[in-house]
Amino acid sequence: MAPELYDAKEYVEAQSGCLCHYVRSDTEFFQLHYHNYYELFLVVKGDVRHVVNGKEQLLSEGQLLFIRDFDAHEYVRRNGEYFEFINFAFSKETLHAMIDFLGKGFPFEPLLTAEYPPVVSLPPDEKEQLAYSLIELYQDIDKDMIKLKGRTLLVHVFTKFFHNYKEQNREIPSWLAVTYEKMKSPQNFTAGAKQMYKLSGKSREHLTRCMKQYYHTTPTMYVSELRLSHAANLLLVSNLNVTDICYECGFENLSWFYKVFSAKYGVTPTEYRRRYKDR
Repeated sequence: MAPELYDAKEYVEAQSGCLCHYVRSDTEFFQLHYHNYYELFLVVKGDVRHVVNGKEQLLSEGQLLFIRDFDAHEYVRRNGEYFEFINFAFSKETLHAMIDFLGKGFPFEPLLTAEYPPVVSLPPDEKEQLAYSLIELYQDIDKDMIKLKGRTLLVHVFTKFFHNYKEQNREIPSWLAVTYEKMKSPQNFTAGAKQMYKLSGKSREHLTRCMKQYYHTTPTMYVSELRLSHAANLLLVSNLNVTDICYECGFENLSWFYKVFSAKYGVTPTEYRRRYKDR
């Protein structure tokens, strides 16, 4: 089946050069298509089966994709699967304005020429912040303000999340990539490496071997990194005391939490909060 062209005249607001849309899988009709504009879409709930350029990929909550004007794609629902994502469409003119603004120092070529759409995974706090910004943009009615906010947001997204993008190694087994992404959910990484073994459906030895081969880490080290990142965020955005944060993130020993946190960030959790909270 040939993909259908989605034209910017219908899917991008002319004055602002962009359009934001909140998508729920149970209220939308999906078909194979491509378009003469660009898109970002952020998965905010559930797992999305995304078929693009002839390949099916399973996307998890917090993943952000950059869809180019030559990507043919669609979303697939199976067995009643439910998902939500925010779609941010923007014109070629908007993209070129951003490229001109950022200049030669920003590596756009890998993003525009990769075989498959560039995808990055956002930590939970970053996902929530970006979703909020997109929803706020979606609700604005002043077209000139939307244009300003939209371009500002694009510059932020590309410089923060796509600056060091490298096309993913397509040899990574799909089961491992899915497990790796699912572990970024607090309910999973707080449960520890045993939850990663459970999600993968593989033996401890096989998962450890594959993690070392493809991600150059171990399940235990990966879980620790996720927990520490979550702890650092809670220290800045919550009023929980350090002991509560320790256990909230899945650490079972306060002194060990202090040790590994200090090793990663160079300061104790208490000092980290004192230095950086409310900056």
